[in-house]
Amino acid sequence: MHDMVATASKIEVLNPTASDYGEANSPIAPRLETLEGKVIGLLWNGKPLADVALKTVGAIIKERYPTADLRFFPGTIRFTKELLAQATEECDAVITCCADCGACSSWLIHDSITLERRGIPSVTIASKGFEHDCEATAAAFGMPSVRYVVVPRVYNALTAQQAADQSRPVVDDIVRMLTVNDVEAATVLAEAEADHFTFSGGDTIEALDAFNSFYISNDWGDGYPLLPPTAERVEKILSGLEARRDDLVCHLPPGMGHATVEKVAINAAMAGCSADETLVVMAALRAIAKCPPPLDKSVLMSTGAFSPLVLVNGPIAQRLKVNGARCCLGPGRDNHTNIRIGRAVTLSLKNLARWVPGLMDLDSIGTPRKFNLCLAENEAESPWEPYHVTQGYRPDDDTVTVFHTTGEWDHPIPGFIDGYQLLKALAAKMPFADQTSYLVQALGHLTGFEDGRLLLLNPDQAKAIFDDGFTKVSAEKVLYQHMRPRISDLIEPLRGRKRDGMIRPEFQWLFELSPDAARQESLHAFKSEQCIKIVVAGSHTPKPVTYGWLTTPITEPVTAAAGGAAA
Repeated sequence: MHDMVATASKIEVLNPTASDYGEANSPIAPRLETLEGKVIGLLWNGKPLADVALKTVGAIIKERYPTADLRFFPGTIRFTKELLAQATEECDAVITCCADCGACSSWLIHDSITLERRGIPSVTIASKGFEHDCEATAAAFGMPSVRYVVVPRVYNALTAQQAADQSRPVVDDIVRMLTVNDVEAATVLAEAEADHFTFSGGDTIEALDAFNSFYISNDWGDGYPLLPPTAERVEKILSGLEARRDDLVCHLPPGMGHATVEKVAINAAMAGCSADETLVVMAALRAIAKCPPPLDKSVLMSTGAFSPLVLVNGPIAQRLKVNGARCCLGPGRDNHTNIRIGRAVTLSLKNLARWVPGLMDLDSIGTPRKFNLCLAENEAESPWEPYHVTQGYRPDDDTVTVFHTTGEWDHPIPGFIDGYQLLKALAAKMPFADQTSYLVQALGHLTGFEDGRLLLLNPDQAKAIFDDGFTKVSAEKVLYQHMRPRISDLIEPLRGRKRDGMIRPEFQWLFELSPDAARQESLHAFKSEQCIKIVVAGSHTPKPVTYGWLTTPITEPVTAAAGGAAA
């Protein structure tokens, strides 16, 4: 037996983080000399007990500055353009309060920056644990010195009395930040790192361990061992792409990092992707970047367990062996491509967009879906046109669709009568509780189509429904029609929203029904059949799966151009 001789080894790797974030920095508005005689707007985003905090702070300011005019503005997450215009017209300064949410905090900072650029000084009341979120958002939108104060606890976990009590001590800081120009802005964001790093060890394994330890300690990974993004491996990806290394793929939310082709390739290299797989990753990132506001922040920054699911359609799925059949969202050999693409999307979001727990991902508990799910549609065994064709693309187009998922449910159906009865059975199994609810106006600019369900339907059940005469669209409509929960179940989670005046006027009558009537009558779980999407996937075993999704799914073509197809 020969002795193994370890040879000293060294590896040089590239930095996976974005070189630039957001837009050019601009200064905050000049502060007021005094609050005496000024109009101070208290802008409420509708979050529970944030109104109590704002009114408590406003009352104390009024005591100290008797001629100040404190005006309360009830709004939504995010503030509407009309409310921001009114605050700009009427106010000399504004105060906002985030209450309990990463996306809410980010939107308040975003809207405060809008007001600051219009010359209106602002201060946001943020809860402890959301400081990184506030500062990263401020950097992303080009005003790192925008001001906020910190209270010890999230308001939504308090009583009204506790909310008032924890707000009083920050009044002095709020006044100072509205009236003093030279308040120093602290930062919790990491300083810029070098373009590359070198790691050494007694052998290759030790050098790899040193590389992984450093990258994971900097939160540049997903917790699993990374492949080193050496210049050679990254160049191999770049040489297989038509786009230039400095071409911009997108400004990637939530941190609005400049996702260049080279930076995406570095993150793809850490996941083991090929050049063609990197094209799919770039399309997925562009789709994420096109998520419409205000939920473009909620889906990535919320305290809820949300995460993207990547669906690949077109010939590229077969060419790259993206699995859409048995266990296509699981581990193993058949899912090697799925896992590489999904992992590269996660790494790009973390490293190029600051989607990092505690920084801009404020998820309370988390979910394994954040290791990012990727699958192909099982087009070969589907009786219907593929998903991307339903969205207006040709069958030979290569596309990626991103669904921002909110949960996962398995639906065993032990036999069925016919296709119509099977659809009714599936509707009965699908969970109806949504995230935003079309009954509520707590989030500004929503149409009601953002919250829905993605049904991953196995081929045999899809064929049974097809054989009964249903198109995919008509099947989705049947699911929608039969997802009618009892009104009592639909409105119970919304009692707090009713208390806060957030129920849309046309649905107030639901809360006026007698308990018996509310239990006997039903209502659609979602606003429209557009909120239900069917994708054929998996093997023939009749075990479909449903994912909740938050915000309209975005389909993006896979193209050689970094920024996607020309408009």
